[in-house]
Amino acid sequence: MVAEPLRDVGTPAATAQEESGFHGGPEMTLLEHLRELRYRVMVSGVAVLIGVIICFYFWETILGWLVAPARERVEDFQVSSFSPTDRIGIIVKIGLYGGVILASPVVIYQLLAFIIPGLTPKERRILLPGIIGGAGFLLAGMAFAYWVILPASLGFLLELGSDEIANVIGIRQYVDFVTRIVFWVGISFELPMVLAIAAKLGLVRARQLLGFWRYAVIVVFIIAAIVTPTPDPITQTFVAGPLLGLYFIGILLAWAVQPKQRPAGLPR
Repeated sequence: MVAEPLRDVGTPAATAQEESGFHGGPEMTLLEHLRELRYRVMVSGVAVLIGVIICFYFWETILGWLVAPARERVEDFQVSSFSPTDRIGIIVKIGLYGGVILASPVVIYQLLAFIIPGLTPKERRILLPGIIGGAGFLLAGMAFAYWVILPASLGFLLELGSDEIANVIGIRQYVDFVTRIVFWVGISFELPMVLAIAAKLGLVRARQLLGFWRYAVIVVFIIAAIVTPTPDPITQTFVAGPLLGLYFIGILLAWAVQPKQRPAGLPR
């Protein structure tokens, strides 16, 4: 049975479907698939290019957002350029990273529009909520890193020690620190969705996850040590604490979506 595809007016696939009367009819040919893929890639590429141009234009504003968590704790905080290429390197990095993030909704939509028509209804019921939930947890993790973890960890690191030690922070090192924390904490917040999908597929059950909580504590602190770019225990604890809470949220989600076990002896 062929699942009815998403229909985008004006796309190669939509044109082919209209011409052939495709509504659960014959599958698209290989050439039609390649034309559809080319169209989706072109649209995604244009979206990324526009996003990069916008972020290049507003790079100073974006840099101000990145520096804001440190200035929240250290009023006169400044970043410094230690080489002639630092400035252009940061501008390029802000433009590329920001452009991809800005264009990501368009890219994700184009990817889904290409993949979903080939999925079964059951696969769609798993994929679509997973993507929506995953995007929500990702944004929540990035927001938590920006507004909670970064101000607390930067405040501790920059105010630690004697007043005789001046904070002279390189712009490249600072931006790398901030972007790494925000990105990896956002990815780490996907843990509940990973556990829920695994439970939905029958790979694990909530009771098993609950029994593994002691091992989860160890794994969470190992992940926090890998994610944080500094060896200080304060930043690692700020990352590990929420991750441990997310593990238990994942257990609740797994319990809610896992297939119900039938009592022994009852017919299926």
